Amino acid sequence: MKQWRFWLGIVISLVCLVLVLWKIDFREVLNALKRANYAWLIPASLPYVGTIISKVLRWQLLFPSEHAGIRRGKLFSALMISYALNTILPARLGELARAYVIGETEGLSKSLALSTIIVEKVLDVLTLILFLVLLLYSMTLPAWVQRPALIMAPLFLCLFAIILALTHQRERTLRLASSILKPIPRLGGEQMLQSLDSALSGFDVLRSIRRNILLWGWSLAIWITGALFILFVMFAFHIEAPASAAVLALCITSLGMTVPSSPGYIGIYHWLIVSTLLIFDVDRELALSFAFALHALTFLPLTLLGIFCMMRENYSLQRLEREALTGHQAEE
Repeated sequence: MKQWRFWLGIVISLVCLVLVLWKIDFREVLNALKRANYAWLIPASLPYVGTIISKVLRWQLLFPSEHAGIRRGKLFSALMISYALNTILPARLGELARAYVIGETEGLSKSLALSTIIVEKVLDVLTLILFLVLLLYSMTLPAWVQRPALIMAPLFLCLFAIILALTHQRERTLRLASSILKPIPRLGGEQMLQSLDSALSGFDVLRSIRRNILLWGWSLAIWITGALFILFVMFAFHIEAPASAAVLALCITSLGMTVPSSPGYIGIYHWLIVSTLLIFDVDRELALSFAFALHALTFLPLTLLGIFCMMRENYSLQRLEREALTGHQAEE
């Protein structure tokens, strides 16, 4: 673990906690929690489950056709384990552990699994930025929302373009890598080329127009159901704000959590939610009570499910953290 990143995350989380709790009337926060109509959590569970199902189905679609038989139950377990590790551990190590887990359980190349996760993350960011662009046409967003979006949009579009280029120039890329690596035996060129070939095969699905349409469809489904979940929880807390507030909260928290933070995103998640709702003139104490509830509802079930999947698959936290930190073992 890079200690500087860990301590930077702690500092950022503490600063966000101070900002969000400054001059807060905690009695009003408790009253808002008591007044909430928790019956709304029943319909809220439907889009919550829908988000998870959509993520599993999209991830399955990202694997090449020769791996079409990959088990959805194993994809689900690996996904839940990654959520738990991202909540418990700093530096979002869960994504690396997810590639390791699905590689071990399904006998896949870890490089291939990691490349599918990279494509997944790029699709997610581009979908969220699309939502932000659509919101710009219906409302005026503050500068602290617009500027990061304007920076991230071209960066991730360029990354997506690079992935597409690598997809269509796979053989040329491998030949170029081979000409660089083979003259230097100490680098273990052959093994590195095999890993690179496996990684590039994870981009092959982007060659298919049909697969692209399905991938973007599932990406939209993931984030639309995510916004619906937030909207239902807003109803539970009697928050009088338009549906665009739920969409904006989803975009800001999802993109904002890429910033280093403490395990569980404590502080930064709450500050992002409160700051978003203040745009819509929601009372600060009500916004904070909503942030507490939404944080618990979002992360607690996934963390418990992830721990259960770790136990069922016979993985220890120490083992997964070690694999994520030290890199994947040599592949057969």
